[in-house]
Amino acid sequence: MELSKGRIFLIMTSLVLSSVMASLDSSFTPIAIPDMIDKLDSSTSEVVWVALGYLIAASGPMLLAAKMADGIGHARFFQIGTLIYSLAMIACSWAPDANTLIAIRFIQGFGMALFLPTTFAIATAMYGPEKRGSALGILQAANAVGFVMGPVFAGWLIDAYDWTAIFWARIPFAILAILLAFLALGFKHPFQFSERKKTYDYLGAVYLTVALFGILYGCNKLPVEDNHLDPSTWVIFTLGFAFFVLFIKQESKHSDPLIDLTLFSNSNDFSKASIAFASVFASFPVYLFILPIIMISGLEMKAWDAGLALGLAALATLLISPIAGKKSDKIGPEKLCMMGALITAIGYLCLFLVSADSTVLSILPAMALIGAGTGLFFSPNNNLMLSSAPPERAGMVSGLFGVLRQSGYALGFAITASLFTAIQNYFDLQWAYSSIEPMSQSSALSITDIYHQGSQWSPEMLIFILHIGVLLCTSILIITFINSLPKIQLNITKHSIVVASSLMIAFLSIAAFSLTAPGFLKEDVLSANLIKKDKNPVSPFGMSSRSFEIIATANAEKTEESDNNVSNDNYDNRCVFCHGSNLEGIPGLGISIKDSMFLKKMNVDEIVIFLKEGRMPNSSDTLSGGVMPGFAWMPEEEIQDIAMFIKSANNNPQ
Repeated sequence: MELSKGRIFLIMTSLVLSSVMASLDSSFTPIAIPDMIDKLDSSTSEVVWVALGYLIAASGPMLLAAKMADGIGHARFFQIGTLIYSLAMIACSWAPDANTLIAIRFIQGFGMALFLPTTFAIATAMYGPEKRGSALGILQAANAVGFVMGPVFAGWLIDAYDWTAIFWARIPFAILAILLAFLALGFKHPFQFSERKKTYDYLGAVYLTVALFGILYGCNKLPVEDNHLDPSTWVIFTLGFAFFVLFIKQESKHSDPLIDLTLFSNSNDFSKASIAFASVFASFPVYLFILPIIMISGLEMKAWDAGLALGLAALATLLISPIAGKKSDKIGPEKLCMMGALITAIGYLCLFLVSADSTVLSILPAMALIGAGTGLFFSPNNNLMLSSAPPERAGMVSGLFGVLRQSGYALGFAITASLFTAIQNYFDLQWAYSSIEPMSQSSALSITDIYHQGSQWSPEMLIFILHIGVLLCTSILIITFINSLPKIQLNITKHSIVVASSLMIAFLSIAAFSLTAPGFLKEDVLSANLIKKDKNPVSPFGMSSRSFEIIATANAEKTEESDNNVSNDNYDNRCVFCHGSNLEGIPGLGISIKDSMFLKKMNVDEIVIFLKEGRMPNSSDTLSGGVMPGFAWMPEEEIQDIAMFIKSANNNPQ
């Protein structure tokens, strides 16, 4: 293309800005998940769809968008995609609840599916074959910068503000991206590299999107709570596989498919490299999802510290990837991929050293190993995929990178998130149901101690979940390692055996670990741990730094009598740890019952019954899915005092 240097610079600036924003989204969200759960009064299983919805919407239509852009115009697709993406990102800042945020993120992901594949095509067309490497290098560097800087800036923004800051702080850049997209690429004459085709594989894109949604929905929902008893969940899950079969049939008969299935049937190396690529991304949630939650909610680190740790992994990948790409021609890509998978697995296993007393410095070696391992893997693996495909299919393979990356990560994310929630719910239910039954005073106090230490959000519980996640994701890397072995032939049957073996190893290792590790989760041990900490007898939600603040606030705001002449001493002894002395909740926990419509509808006697019975996470009237233990074991007079204080403090006496 004959373009002036100034125009080329303007266009590249637009491409780079949009690419950086897309990579920032991928690295921002994991750091923000703990704050979203808190501020949106939501649960882990719901908030993960803020990321999953985005990934599904970005993966399903991406191949179709890349093909349509070839005929309709890459510039126009880039402009429309950037516009949709940026406006949706701005709208995320004002999402009032989790469901609205998830819906907007679906739209945002669709926008990314439109513009991201076009960036490489536009850059290649501008620079030509001779300078194509330089152009692609600039865009890859832009993506890498986003991944490196994203966690750091996300941590800083969340420490200073809250999760909405990761969206509204980018509003000026979103507006600039929209303006540049239309000013640099033009309104009337968008780039077009080929004639528009008469037909596109629309049906294939629909099948793929629905299949991804159904499969990921089932993987995320079925292991949690009683969803396995819900027929609709099974129907959606089954339909996901049915639509995937329809997608395969559609691709095999379409004249110009989204994915040429002969790439897999004709080349053993291509099939192995593709599966290895998807599986390595499926293992990422252990450090991109679970670890940030553990660092922020369990170890009381700042979001800034968690961001620095994740940024180190991204930096190591950025530095090593170019070196691995150059060495792959000499050493052989398969060997480097094997080494990368092995080093990444070692990095994951190093997370077993993380304990409730760990500091951010003790986590950095694991992050460096994970980043180095993935850096060794990516470039050789992508090189192997491209070299194993016919030259005329290079564009299709490049688009396939995005689909494999997004869908692999989304599948691992869905499974890991469901495991996270299932473990929390299991233990929380055991403790909650124990609190309902009549018991001795010592047992009742032991259950109370468990809740004071955090219940499902205690550091010990979160560390236990991290270790379970390490076993799962390390087992997934077995698939990556075996598919990276040179000269090994794997057909469909052998691939199935490898996947099944990996999952069996994950199941057995998790089961064996669960039998020996969760001793600290038992009532007597938790109670003993609390007694040992005489200097800090109250450690609410495992956050020792909050105990003094809660007690000091309670003493400062405590009044001798309420309007109904009811002492609130009993409330301070039993409820202040979660709900605060003024019922507005403890900062960071979000458990406010001030002006609660749920409580305002009740009289004192009904509140007494509610306090005695407690509430389970599957209750129809719960917003967050959190458990409230029953207090039937307490003296009747004490429960009456608490109920009357709650009623009077809500300024709505009976």
